[in-house]
Amino acid sequence: MTRPLDHHETSDTYVGELFRAGDHRVAVCRDGIQWLFQRQRSGKKGGASKWDTLGYYTTRAALLRAWTRKFGTASAPLLALPEQIARRAE
Repeated sequence: MTRPLDHHETSDTYVGELFRAGDHRVAVCRDGIQWLFQRQRSGKKGGASKWDTLGYYTTRAALLRAWTRKFGTASAPLLALPEQIARRAE
């Protein structure tokens, strides 16, 4: 059974998640103006894990620097992102 998607950025089922690599992920913030680089907290027994945001980025280059500091190399999904986040029209 799949859990419903959630609109809370710290949720394990956050609707804005783009991709994961182990206990890290990249997501779009709920306002659609920046990418979030997040790390998953250790979950409590029987509970869903929450996510902590390590940084907020509007350009792929800045996100890539943070990612490679952590992992040493870029991931294909990260390289597929546009040069900068496309902000939603208000």
